[in-house]
Amino acid sequence: MLILLLVILLAGLAGFGYWAYSQGYLKSILKFGSDNTTTSQGKQKDTVPPTISGVEVTSKAIKEVAIFWKTDKPSSSQVEWGPKGSFGNKTTIQDDPVTGTSMGVTSHGVIIKGLTGNTEYQYRVLSHTDGSVDAVSATNTVTTPSEE
Repeated sequence: MLILLLVILLAGLAGFGYWAYSQGYLKSILKFGSDNTTTSQGKQKDTVPPTISGVEVTSKAIKEVAIFWKTDKPSSSQVEWGPKGSFGNKTTIQDDPVTGTSMGVTSHGVIIKGLTGNTEYQYRVLSHTDGSVDAVSATNTVTTPSEE
């Protein structure tokens, strides 16, 4: 009976060890040191910034604009903007893989609110993966409709 219990215990430990290895927990423990390129789940961080494309304003209202773009891999969504000639404002980061609350997205959309009618604004979009620096688009401009 004791041998049977020992066999069951060893089989259970082996199963747990395989599971822990497959999830990446043992892989990171077996490395002697850290290069900060793995997440807590043992996945490799993506240190290459995403490629931004298709930046466009899809709707304009007197006090807000909607900006959309695509990236070649799941990443965060943020817009930096200001009156023409300056930036100074950033939207809240959305779909941020760094926080772990999202895996990121490849189709991005951000609405900028609180604008003034009949005013020209400049903007650029920013996106990053779980380990990359921000990818930044070219600077674009948009003019809000007049309040008449």
